[in-house]
Amino acid sequence: MSAQQLDVKKSWQAIRRQRLLVAAIAAVGLLAGIGYAYLRPPMFNASALVVLPPPPQSATGSTVSTQSIETQVYIAESGPVLLSAGQNVTPQLSTEMTRERVKATAATDDVIRIDAKGTSAKQAIELANAVAQVYLVFITTDQKLPGDLGKRTGARMLEQAVNARGGSMLVHTGIYGGLGAVLGAVAGAILALARARGDRRLRLRDEIADAVGLPVLASVSSYRATDPSDWANLLEHYSPTAVDAWALRKVLHNLALDARTGQQVSLTVISFADDHKARPLGPQLAAFAGSVGISTSLVVDQHHDKPSGAVALEIHLVLVDRDAPHLDDSERTTRTVIALSAGTVTAEELARLAVATVADDRTIDGLVVTDPDPFDRTIGRVAQSQRRTGSRLPTLLTGTARRTR
Repeated sequence: MSAQQLDVKKSWQAIRRQRLLVAAIAAVGLLAGIGYAYLRPPMFNASALVVLPPPPQSATGSTVSTQSIETQVYIAESGPVLLSAGQNVTPQLSTEMTRERVKATAATDDVIRIDAKGTSAKQAIELANAVAQVYLVFITTDQKLPGDLGKRTGARMLEQAVNARGGSMLVHTGIYGGLGAVLGAVAGAILALARARGDRRLRLRDEIADAVGLPVLASVSSYRATDPSDWANLLEHYSPTAVDAWALRKVLHNLALDARTGQQVSLTVISFADDHKARPLGPQLAAFAGSVGISTSLVVDQHHDKPSGAVALEIHLVLVDRDAPHLDDSERTTRTVIALSAGTVTAEELARLAVATVADDRTIDGLVVTDPDPFDRTIGRVAQSQRRTGSRLPTLLTGTARRTR
């Protein structure tokens, strides 16, 4: 896959990941477009036609040109005509506004078409007829005008404006609202890409694995626990989905914690104290192991939640500070994993935690990702050197199932 394809794919994933932001800005653009449409209501269009007499013929039968259609169009759009026409409509219009709303064109060599716009059908009709009538007054007067226009031309109104076109508020708001939504979506996409460019948090399983050179053992949906009753419910009544149950079983199997050998084994689950989605992984593992017949106890801050009888699996939950992780006071165990949620940890923070764990004479056996990015199709178990060879690599067809409560 080329670098350009990767950039396009990552950009599209960044936009999809922040689709709510893009949708919100698009909605703002839609509302802004509709508001603009109401502030600038749709214009009605009306047209009037003025016909000029054919040029007179000489005694020899040849046509004598006494008028120029371009000159007549220029006169129809001249300041004096527009000033007088604007004063003859209700409400009155200034010369500048009348000039914006009136357009005279040569329909043929003898017919001038006068198009006028108005905020209502009545205003558009009145303005088109007013310009035509004032123009007729100007070209049929006896006063001195440029060229041969001092003579009466015999021009007359060919067709008065009686109907107006357009003015549909529904179409008008639809056009401006749609345009605003499109512009808002584009702006939202640009903002999403800008935020993604400056976001150093790890979201993909391959990125998380590459940050510390450790495999991702599994991905699990987090259990939302906000108060003591939620934690009690998790420990007593946790019922994972089939996908999560399989992922938790893989964690136990990969760490050799599911074998019923009679020997006591232990596991430390390390996560950042402020990573609310990763903190429940230890209790989730403990509750699941108990549900499949493995006698399990949970140790939190040296306090045991221990069932009666012998314990085959002891799970220690260790929470560390993101900026200064330390594991000095925690008990040693046979296995150690780091739990983190996608999109909450940078490579530097994860590496700092790994260094602190190794400095405490512990071996990290792997990573567990909670709430993986829904657009992540990587597995986090292929070495970075293998991915650089360009060979076809395994990908996830689906993510983890989402829990609804």
